[in-house]
Amino acid sequence: MSDERFDRLESQLAQVIQSIATMQQNMATKQDLAAVEQKVSGIEQKVTALANNLDAVREDVMVLRRRVESSEGVVLVAIRDGFRRQEDSINDLNYDLSVNERKTRRLSRRVSRLERKENDD
Repeated sequence: MSDERFDRLESQLAQVIQSIATMQQNMATKQDLAAVEQKVSGIEQKVTALANNLDAVREDVMVLRRRVESSEGVVLVAIRDGFRRQEDSINDLNYDLSVNERKTRRLSRRVSRLERKENDD
Protein backbone atom coordinates (compact mmCIF):
# COMPACT_ATOMS: atom_id res chain seq x y z
CA MET A 1 0.00 0.00 0.00
CA SER A 2 1.31 3.36 -0.90
CA ASP A 3 1.88 6.10 1.58
CA GLU A 4 -0.52 8.34 -0.25
CA ARG A 5 -3.29 5.79 -0.07
CA PHE A 6 -2.47 5.11 3.55
CA ASP A 7 -2.68 8.86 4.30
CA ARG A 8 -6.04 9.04 2.55
CA LEU A 9 -7.38 6.10 4.53
CA GLU A 10 -6.02 7.59 7.69
CA SER A 11 -7.71 10.91 6.84
CA GLN A 12 -11.01 9.17 6.04
CA LEU A 13 -10.75 7.16 9.25
CA ALA A 14 -10.17 10.39 11.21
CA GLN A 15 -13.26 11.88 9.55
CA VAL A 16 -15.29 8.78 10.41
CA ILE A 17 -14.06 8.92 14.02
CA GLN A 18 -14.90 12.61 14.14
CA SER A 19 -18.35 11.90 12.65
CA ILE A 20 -18.91 9.17 15.26
CA ALA A 21 -17.97 11.59 18.02
CA THR A 22 -20.34 14.19 16.55
CA MET A 23 -23.09 11.57 16.31
CA GLN A 24 -22.50 10.60 19.93
CA GLN A 25 -22.72 14.26 20.94
CA ASN A 26 -25.92 14.62 18.90
CA MET A 27 -27.40 11.54 20.54
CA ALA A 28 -26.49 12.84 23.99
CA THR A 29 -28.01 16.19 23.07
CA LYS A 30 -31.18 14.45 21.86
CA GLN A 31 -31.36 12.51 25.13
CA ASP A 32 -30.81 15.71 27.09
CA LEU A 33 -33.49 17.41 24.98
CA ALA A 34 -35.90 14.53 25.62
CA ALA A 35 -35.22 14.79 29.37
CA VAL A 36 -35.74 18.56 29.23
CA GLU A 37 -39.00 18.05 27.31
CA GLN A 38 -40.18 15.59 29.95
CA LYS A 39 -39.33 18.07 32.69
CA VAL A 40 -41.10 20.87 30.81
CA SER A 41 -44.13 18.62 30.39
CA GLY A 42 -44.09 17.91 34.12
CA ILE A 43 -43.81 21.61 34.87
CA GLU A 44 -46.71 22.35 32.51
CA GLN A 45 -48.83 19.78 34.33
CA LYS A 46 -47.91 21.30 37.68
CA VAL A 47 -48.70 24.81 36.40
CA THR A 48 -52.07 23.58 35.13
CA ALA A 49 -52.80 21.95 38.50
CA LEU A 50 -51.72 25.16 40.26
CA ALA A 51 -54.02 27.23 38.02
CA ASN A 52 -56.90 24.87 38.79
CA ASN A 53 -56.16 25.12 42.52
CA LEU A 54 -56.02 28.91 42.25
CA ASP A 55 -59.41 28.95 40.53
CA ALA A 56 -60.82 26.69 43.26
CA VAL A 57 -59.39 28.99 45.95
CA ARG A 58 -60.98 32.00 44.23
CA GLU A 59 -64.34 30.24 44.19
CA ASP A 60 -63.95 29.30 47.87
CA VAL A 61 -63.09 32.91 48.74
CA MET A 62 -66.18 34.13 46.87
CA VAL A 63 -68.35 31.62 48.73
CA LEU A 64 -66.81 32.70 52.05
CA ARG A 65 -67.35 36.35 51.14
CA ARG A 66 -71.03 35.64 50.44
CA ARG A 67 -71.33 33.78 53.74
CA VAL A 68 -69.68 36.64 55.67
CA GLU A 69 -71.92 39.20 53.97
CA SER A 70 -74.95 37.04 54.76
CA SER A 71 -73.82 36.66 58.37
CA GLU A 72 -73.24 40.41 58.63
CA GLY A 73 -76.76 40.95 57.33
CA VAL A 74 -78.20 38.55 59.88
CA VAL A 75 -76.24 40.24 62.67
CA LEU A 76 -77.37 43.70 61.55
CA VAL A 77 -80.99 42.57 61.41
CA ALA A 78 -80.68 41.03 64.88
CA ILE A 79 -79.12 44.22 66.26
CA ARG A 80 -81.78 46.40 64.64
CA ASP A 81 -84.53 44.14 65.95
CA GLY A 82 -82.97 44.26 69.41
CA PHE A 83 -82.87 48.05 69.33
CA ARG A 84 -86.45 48.18 68.02
CA ARG A 85 -87.60 45.95 70.82
CA GLN A 86 -85.76 48.14 73.31
CA GLU A 87 -87.34 51.26 71.80
CA ASP A 88 -90.78 49.63 71.90
CA SER A 89 -90.27 48.67 75.55
CA ILE A 90 -89.08 52.18 76.39
CA ASN A 91 -92.07 53.66 74.57
CA ASP A 92 -94.39 51.34 76.50
CA LEU A 93 -92.74 52.33 79.77
CA ASN A 94 -92.99 56.02 78.86
CA TYR A 95 -96.67 55.60 78.07
CA ASP A 96 -97.29 53.74 81.33
CA LEU A 97 -95.34 56.41 83.19
CA SER A 98 -97.40 59.21 81.66
CA VAL A 99 -100.62 57.34 82.48
CA ASN A 100 -99.43 56.91 86.08
CA GLU A 101 -98.48 60.59 86.27
CA ARG A 102 -101.96 61.58 85.11
CA LYS A 103 -103.58 59.23 87.64
CA THR A 104 -101.28 60.58 90.36
CA ARG A 105 -102.25 64.18 89.51
CA ARG A 106 -105.94 63.27 89.56
CA LEU A 107 -105.53 61.54 92.90
CA SER A 108 -103.57 64.50 94.22
CA ARG A 109 -106.38 66.84 93.14
CA ARG A 110 -108.98 64.62 94.79
CA VAL A 111 -106.95 64.50 97.98
CA SER A 112 -106.61 68.28 97.87
CA ARG A 113 -110.39 68.67 97.37
CA LEU A 114 -111.14 66.25 100.18
CA GLU A 115 -108.77 68.10 102.49
CA ARG A 116 -110.43 71.41 101.61
CA LYS A 117 -113.84 69.96 102.25
CA GLU A 118 -112.71 68.59 105.56
CA ASN A 119 -111.16 71.91 106.52
CA ASP A 120 -114.30 73.80 105.50
CA ASP A 121 -116.41 71.60 107.71
